[in-house]
Amino acid sequence: MRARSGAATMLLVTFLTGLTACSAGAGPSYADVRAQAEDAVAEIVAALPDGAEFVPDGGASAQSCDSEVSPRGRAAGDFATVHGAVSLPEGTDAAAIVTELPVALGDGWALEPTGVELDIATVRLSRAETNVSVDVTESTVQGRPGLDLLAVSECGSPG
Repeated sequence: MRARSGAATMLLVTFLTGLTACSAGAGPSYADVRAQAEDAVAEIVAALPDGAEFVPDGGASAQSCDSEVSPRGRAAGDFATVHGAVSLPEGTDAAAIVTELPVALGDGWALEPTGVELDIATVRLSRAETNVSVDVTESTVQGRPGLDLLAVSECGSPG
């Protein structure tokens, strides 16, 4: 009888844990994940050569994590994206900057596969502390060497 009681208790604990994980209070809020994406971009720009200037394409934008409503009737939440261009000082080798960026950022950042082969330098980095993923790609900004940055946060809870 005791084994059955223990199994029932474990089943109840597992069920309640599952409900808690789906609640609106679980995980960071959208405001938190937006700030994390903006901080990740700021940290990358700070690791670039002096004179590098980030120009965002507007502010951070919210994208739905899921087009459906969760089983408990709450919206699934949003993730934040931050996109923009970095103009680099004249004469800077943008490809070398992209290649050396993981080392310049150091611990706390992981190199991820980009999933797409490109003829230009590109790197996908993930900030371990916040799960923000940032794609950095060699580009040209107004005729000068530059970078394209796209940061994507994890899903943030609504409200």
